[in-house]
Amino acid sequence: MADLKIKNAKIFLPTGLIDGELTVSGGKIEEISKTGLPEGNKILDAEDRLVIPGVIDGHGHFYDPKFLQREDFESGTKAASIGGVTTVISMPLDTPIIKPKEIEEAIKAGERNSIIDFSLHAGNMKEDSYRYVPEIIKKGIKTFKIFTCPPYSLDRSVIKRIMTIVKKEGGISFIHAEDKEIIEQKTEELRKSGRKDSIAHAESRPSEAEKRAVEKIVKDQKEIGCPVHLAHISSKDGVETVEKAKNGSGDITAETCPHFLVFSEKDLEKKGPYLRTNPPVKKKKDVAALWNHLSKGTIDIVTTDHAPGTREEKEIGKDDIWKSQIGVPGVETLLPILYSEGVNEGRISLRRLVETLCTNPAKRFGLYPRKGTIEEGTDADLTIIERKKTYRIEDENVHYKVGWTPYDGMEVQGVPITTISRGEIITKDRNILGKSGRGKFLSTSS
Repeated sequence: MADLKIKNAKIFLPTGLIDGELTVSGGKIEEISKTGLPEGNKILDAEDRLVIPGVIDGHGHFYDPKFLQREDFESGTKAASIGGVTTVISMPLDTPIIKPKEIEEAIKAGERNSIIDFSLHAGNMKEDSYRYVPEIIKKGIKTFKIFTCPPYSLDRSVIKRIMTIVKKEGGISFIHAEDKEIIEQKTEELRKSGRKDSIAHAESRPSEAEKRAVEKIVKDQKEIGCPVHLAHISSKDGVETVEKAKNGSGDITAETCPHFLVFSEKDLEKKGPYLRTNPPVKKKKDVAALWNHLSKGTIDIVTTDHAPGTREEKEIGKDDIWKSQIGVPGVETLLPILYSEGVNEGRISLRRLVETLCTNPAKRFGLYPRKGTIEEGTDADLTIIERKKTYRIEDENVHYKVGWTPYDGMEVQGVPITTISRGEIITKDRNILGKSGRGKFLSTSS
């Protein structure tokens, strides 16, 4: 007898949506059928709700031993599970994850505290980090975070050296692309003029900085042949440059984030330091362009770049934006925002939602087909969505350690109500049932 049977469901399969049921045994999907499957030890009636693969957040800052007051694997992955996310790939914030000991410590922290499965990106790469690439890949990590800009900028020649060895070892260069020279010049001009307002930060990192950096990376990628993933594309200029690069058949993928799909500079004026991110939110034309290119497929993945700061770390920037911590929390609201603002508003199809949140991150980051799809034999990572249910996002009801969200007051329709990780129901009706430490480290390079 199966461990679990889910019946009366609308299941999104690679072939499309079906009315059906599935069974789970040993943490794997055993059978999928329209009807007639045997009963399980546990029965879950989906009551005609939508079942999609568990969401993968491919870029979030869930753990840094220096900043545990902001987030840790326990709090971050509990929030993720409430939002229908069953796998996170954690990115270094400030403390490096490059040397073997650093990798081992991060894995131990995750396995000790995470409620869901997780992987890691290596970084932030330094001038001599190229020599660790082979060993990092042997540790189960195939992606390497590289900055073209402050605060972790590397010279172009150093980046090319890292890209060359990453290609040789079968990895992916994961690049934050904004132009160092433009940012430094603009920042100096603004600070000399006495600007401390929130828009000054946006003006210090204009669309041109993203465009120019992407152009340089694309040129080097074609020369070297290293697979490249471009982090958090935020502008019309940036995404159009990505589109041209893809037409040239380079091995390039790109992501954007919900805050770039929802907010513009007008919101930055209202929310101030609570919406300070790198890159910054742009103009309404950029928001529209990102949705368009998400629908077209230019943007492959939507991630959160989840990077909470405490209220104190944010509030300090109200009178001087340059003092504020950079980043916003977003993992708990990723799926409901994309479903509500994307699928419900006709900006993207349900298929594109599943591709960008589930299948594409699994494929790009070495987790497919174990994760990212609903098929017989895959991990039973599933998210059940009540499509008509509305929900008001508020600071008081998010599960982040910092206790706030930039989406405070936003109403969404299409809410994850049950999250299943490897066949275990870990959240139901916004109640956390899974235990910390049940999450497993997933190698992305095996």
